[in-house]
Amino acid sequence: MMTNFTVLHEKYRSERSAELALACDITPCSISAVFYDLALERRYSRSAAFGKEFTVQTILDELAKLIITALREYSIKPAAVRRAGFAAPVYIETALEHTVSSEKLGLSAECEIMFVPYISAGISGRFTASLLTFPNAEEWASADFGRTLCIAHKTANEIRLASFPLLGAFDGSALESGMPAEKGAIDSVHTDADGTRVYEVVGDCDSVGISPCGALMCAVEMKRAGILDNDGIMTDRDLYFIGEDYFISQSDIRAIQADKAFAAAAVGLLPQMNGNVFFSGEPFSTAGGFRALLELGGIPERFGTAAFCRNSTEQGIISYLESEEVRARANELIRSAIDISPKKLPKYDKDYLKNLRL
Repeated sequence: MMTNFTVLHEKYRSERSAELALACDITPCSISAVFYDLALERRYSRSAAFGKEFTVQTILDELAKLIITALREYSIKPAAVRRAGFAAPVYIETALEHTVSSEKLGLSAECEIMFVPYISAGISGRFTASLLTFPNAEEWASADFGRTLCIAHKTANEIRLASFPLLGAFDGSALESGMPAEKGAIDSVHTDADGTRVYEVVGDCDSVGISPCGALMCAVEMKRAGILDNDGIMTDRDLYFIGEDYFISQSDIRAIQADKAFAAAAVGLLPQMNGNVFFSGEPFSTAGGFRALLELGGIPERFGTAAFCRNSTEQGIISYLESEEVRARANELIRSAIDISPKKLPKYDKDYLKNLRL
């Protein structure tokens, strides 16, 4: 993972009301903070921090610094933020619940603090928030790709969920130049007919790293060119350069190979569906990432028409903050959810070994 700590700010609108909500999505290696206008029902701005590992000991300080900096950047008075919501890995969310307060975050004392509830020790509030964005249909299936891969299958009677740890190819933490698909990330790679290697950068600026989506597309290009064999070995070089400064290494390929096998094993546990299948995570910041993971075998072919997006968690937190009805839906989801991870581990481990080849 890139080790240059970076903070980015992006303002979407020039006008806003004085009634804002703050939605914070926290992963082990990134934080995003979205200011949402409750009165005008639209996003106002977004800030993000990444480039280091966030721990129980550091998360409160890092979160406070990002929020306070964002308030100054957008000239938002603390009193304008009426609610702040957080979704994070369980160990981080639990620590924040015991230590956080609106004053420590630079917000007013009247700001209501909310945490999207987690489902189990392995299934965090991030996945709960993601599930809140899906249609209220009788049946759907979902998978979220990050440091942990979570899957869910809803029927008329229950919601069955499972979570499985990954190595970090899908959040960029296991890639030598990995980063989220934020401004500066190489997010799309392909080879022209004349053999020219072409890449695109988020924000159309100088590149500072490679997103998981870009890395997956590189693996596909390498495989098509014969640079990468089915066993995950780079056959004629140690590095695959994108431009002059960034590359995919053999260790990157090993992480991609392992996590694509884990993904195939986990997603393969979901039943055959005729629609209402949703994937989210950094691999899907462009359609090219979805196609690459499909071609590498990380997603079973039967899910080739699934809907996907980079991040459904942010919108889920916003909905949770905005609506009492959504908060009630979240509580009902928690009550009806069944974590079947332990029951699925034997088959998951067996299927992982079957899917290691690229």
